[in-house]
Amino acid sequence: MAKRAVLIGINKYQIPGSDLNGCVNDVKNLSGALKTYYGFQDKDITTLTDLQATKKAMQKAIQKLIKSGKKGDVLLLHYSGHGSNVPDDNGDEADHRDEILCPTDLDWKDTLRDDWLRKTFNKLRKGVSLTVIMDCCHSGSITRAITPPDAPIRERFLPCPLDLMATESGRKLRGTVRGQLGKAPRGRKRKSDLVHADIQEMLITGCRDTQTSADAHIGGTYNGALTYYLVESIKEAQGQLTYRELHRRTTAKLKAEDFDQVPQLEGQRTSFERQFLG
Repeated sequence: MAKRAVLIGINKYQIPGSDLNGCVNDVKNLSGALKTYYGFQDKDITTLTDLQATKKAMQKAIQKLIKSGKKGDVLLLHYSGHGSNVPDDNGDEADHRDEILCPTDLDWKDTLRDDWLRKTFNKLRKGVSLTVIMDCCHSGSITRAITPPDAPIRERFLPCPLDLMATESGRKLRGTVRGQLGKAPRGRKRKSDLVHADIQEMLITGCRDTQTSADAHIGGTYNGALTYYLVESIKEAQGQLTYRELHRRTTAKLKAEDFDQVPQLEGQRTSFERQFLG
C-alpha cells in the first residue's frame, strides 16, 4: 500500500491586491501531520507553493496523483488558496456557474474548473482511497472591497471580473454567484454538513456554499482556519479518528473561536465512519 499526497498553497497572486497570508503555512502544517501520524514520506509528498502553483503545474500534479493510485493506495489532494466561480460554459450546472480553483497565474479566460477536476477524479481506479481537502471558498459578494494585506482575517474568494462588469453595466448576472466543488443537491447542503454524494473520493470543503473560508491570524501566525483546526484535531487524537469525528472536532473548534464557516464533508455515507486516511 502506497501513500501519496499533493499539497498546494498559494499566497502570491499575479492579480494586484489578491495575495493571501496563510496558505503556505497550511501546506507546512498538513505535511507535518501526514508524516507524523499517517506514515507519509517526504518523497511521496508533492508540494506546490506560490509561483510554482501555475495552472499547468497544478493539473500535471493532480493528474499524476490520480494516475498513480493502485488498489489499496491512499491518496490526498489539499488545496489552500482562492476559490471563485465563473459562468458555466457547457450547460451542465443547474445554477449556471462553474466553480474554479485559482492558480497563481489565474487567467479568467482559461480557468481551472470543477468540470476538469470531476473528470480527473472519475479516472480513479477502484479500491483507491482519495481524500480531497479544499481550504478555499466559492461564495461571496462581488461588491466586496479588497481587504488590506495586514487584516487579521481575509476571505479566500476572488470575484470574477465578468460579473463585476455586468454589475457596473446594469446587466443581470448569469446564475448564482456562489457554490461548491461538491456535487450533492444544494437543498441537502442546507440541512446537513455531512452530505451523501455518489463520488468515490471523500471531500472536505472549508465552508457551506453561503459562506466564505477565512485566511486568519491564529496562534501567532497566518493560517487557513479550516486547515489549522483540522491539523489541531488530528494532533489531539494522535491521528486516530474517523472522517465523521474529524469533521465534528474541526467544526467545534471553528465555532469555539467564533469563525462562521462550517466545513462540509461529502462522500458515500458508508465512508463517514472510515478512519481518516485509513
